[in-house]
Amino acid sequence: MNDERDEELVKAWMRELAALPIGAPPLPDAAYIWWKAQLLRQWDAQQRVVGPLEWGERAQVAAGLGGAAALLLSSSHLPASATVVLVLTAVLAAGWWRQSLTRQ
Repeated sequence: MNDERDEELVKAWMRELAALPIGAPPLPDAAYIWWKAQLLRQWDAQQRVVGPLEWGERAQVAAGLGGAAALLLSSSHLPASATVVLVLTAVLAAGWWRQSLTRQ
């Protein structure tokens, strides 16, 4: 008997909930929209300025690794530890390069 009463109460509550009007969310404040537009404009300007610098850093890393590889290949009397250091440096540089590309 108690279960039937609970069920009726739940049904009545669900009907009341379904009858409530669902309104649209309020529009954002104009000052907030303006602030966000200014923020995005500043961010875009910063990205335009910093973009060439980031590509320059990548070019420096690539040139350094190329030079190190050329030195390693040109002299056969370098120890094996130099090869290990070059490989580890290349792996770290590749990870940095990949991370810098995904940031954009």
